[in-house]
Amino acid sequence: MKLSRHKFIRRLLNYYRTHFHIDIPFVILIDGTFAFEALQCKIQIDEQLKSYLETDQIKCSTTLCAIKETELLGKIAFGPMLILKQYEIIKCNHYPSISAEKCFQQVLINDKSKQYFLASQSLSLREYCHEYRPDLPTMLITHNSINLERPSLLSRSIVEETKKERLKITKHESTVLKKIKKELNLNEEENLVKKKKKKKPGINPLSMKKKKQKIVTNELINGKSMRRKRRRTRQMRMSSHLKEHLKELEKTFSIKKFVEEKTLF
Repeated sequence: MKLSRHKFIRRLLNYYRTHFHIDIPFVILIDGTFAFEALQCKIQIDEQLKSYLETDQIKCSTTLCAIKETELLGKIAFGPMLILKQYEIIKCNHYPSISAEKCFQQVLINDKSKQYFLASQSLSLREYCHEYRPDLPTMLITHNSINLERPSLLSRSIVEETKKERLKITKHESTVLKKIKKELNLNEEENLVKKKKKKKPGINPLSMKKKKQKIVTNELINGKSMRRKRRRTRQMRMSSHLKEHLKELEKTFSIKKFVEEKTLF
């Protein structure tokens, strides 16, 4: 299992421990849909739950209604029936038996003191748990492995409300504070420091200064300045031996004569 997945599971378990007091041993309610999916994905539920939740103190449980539901389905649910018969049976007192989903709903509502992990593939059952028992964690099989679901919005709102209530001052604390203020002659109005009102920012004086006009020194004629552009003459750099060779050529050969001869022809 990846490190990020381990961290995610620990974070969720700590969340349920701190806010809803779910602690070891973990009691897990398993229905036929979960057992059927585990068979198809070739998952050994007991072993994977122990490695996933990082504890050996796990109790897998189910109800008689869930077992009878798998029996009625026949050959298709023969494997899930054998798996469910291995687990502890929680008394549901349903006679005749009802569907596993309705049975689980009643078990969760009647025994609110007991803390369970609901393991089911049915979306309607998990949503029912999120609505009426937001303090319970739910799990399902996805991507060939068991996964815990994130806490519902209702459970998060409950946690936020409890945090706010803890921060509030009780009546007893408020009376004690008032007595202490009277003894020390502390008035809230005197202690309040008056905040200085910020003045409205005025116009920047630098921005109000007039711009300096540039003095034109050049005389303009027909919109053109008399200043001439300076042309740079670049001298050709030559080595000393080339210069000497050119001087010798000038003595023997003149360019004017060469041009005149060309024009004659």
